[in-house]
Amino acid sequence: MVSKGSSIAGDRSGSVSDQVEALAADEAEEDEDEYNAKGTWIASGAHFAHDLYPSYIGVLIPYVQSQLGISLALASLMVPAQQMPSILQPFIGYFADRTSRRLFVVLTPGIAALSLSMIGLAPHLSVVIMLLLVSGLASAAFHAPAVAMVGEFGGPKLGRAMAIFMAGGELARTIGPLVITAAIALFTFEGSFVVLVFGVAATIILYFTLDTTKGDARARAGNQAAIKPLVKARLRPLTGLFGYSIIKAIATVPFHFFLVALLVSKGYSEWYAGFALSILFGAGVIGGFLGGSLSDRIGRKKTLIGVTLATTPLFYLYLWLENGSWWVLGVLIIVGMITMSVRPVNLAQAQEILPEARGPVAGMMLAVGFVSMSLGSIAFGSLADWIGIETAFWIIGAMPMIALPFIALLPRYGERLAQPEQ
Repeated sequence: MVSKGSSIAGDRSGSVSDQVEALAADEAEEDEDEYNAKGTWIASGAHFAHDLYPSYIGVLIPYVQSQLGISLALASLMVPAQQMPSILQPFIGYFADRTSRRLFVVLTPGIAALSLSMIGLAPHLSVVIMLLLVSGLASAAFHAPAVAMVGEFGGPKLGRAMAIFMAGGELARTIGPLVITAAIALFTFEGSFVVLVFGVAATIILYFTLDTTKGDARARAGNQAAIKPLVKARLRPLTGLFGYSIIKAIATVPFHFFLVALLVSKGYSEWYAGFALSILFGAGVIGGFLGGSLSDRIGRKKTLIGVTLATTPLFYLYLWLENGSWWVLGVLIIVGMITMSVRPVNLAQAQEILPEARGPVAGMMLAVGFVSMSLGSIAFGSLADWIGIETAFWIIGAMPMIALPFIALLPRYGERLAQPEQ
């Protein structure tokens, strides 16, 4: 039997706990109007540590194809195997918004490292696919919570925050091909598993440095809006956002995943091909900073129009000039800067269109992009086997122009968002 005094003490304790929780949530709401530089840079570091491992896939495809004696079409299944689990991202983002994003962001770099580093030891394509599925689940569990977290860290500098966050991923894709190429050269394809140390170390470091206390307090306070009415009210801008993202993702598949295969097929060295891929993603780091910062100044819509109009001509210019000369990589730098500058812009715009549901909209955006790239890679691999990889590059290069009509559906700079009906 509980005494009256105990009951009163318990009520007081609960009241104090509720007050502390409410105070933390109020502070978190206030912090949404401020730019958290430290949190943004830590999130960017986590992005680098995680995305270092998926960046190996473009280099690994020719090695897996050669070691297992399979066609390019079969080897291209590696991309969807790693990307398809991303369809879970909206649900993961929803769950992370209501619990803690920290756990997802801390654990996933280590999981990605353990799975992708073992591909050289796989005796059969089915084992490769299984390892990539595990990596894909880690990717799904990382990206939606991390993007939502940066959406809170960004405050009034959301474009810049997204650019810094995306720079971590682009830098990983810049260094990753060189890391795995060097590991294979030094330790053989089978011995390249040594690269797992980076991701495991990152998980340990993030455990002690990443702080999401205020965001978690907001989640526990239950300040989440119903998603379905919001999506219905803002269907027009969301259609423009997702339509643009799908077309752009498919259009960049050849350069992201098959550039090494293209250059090796033309007789250039594997080192040249790996360096070219690194150059492409390294330029994307600069492009992301420029695109995100520029969109904060002139608006997301104008930035997307300019970038999209420039993409196809640059694709064709590089394909026309590519002859294995190192100076041609200067053109590839411009291609990477322009084509990858839209990624932070798209993610920032998604957070602005649905700020009431940061995790789910980040998950939806990333899931749509990953699934589009997965399906696009299967289609491109089949097309390349049928008509030749270089011809396939030329055909897909025209796709960015199809994305232009979707930009018209996006909100103008400063436009007020539609609200759900009560």
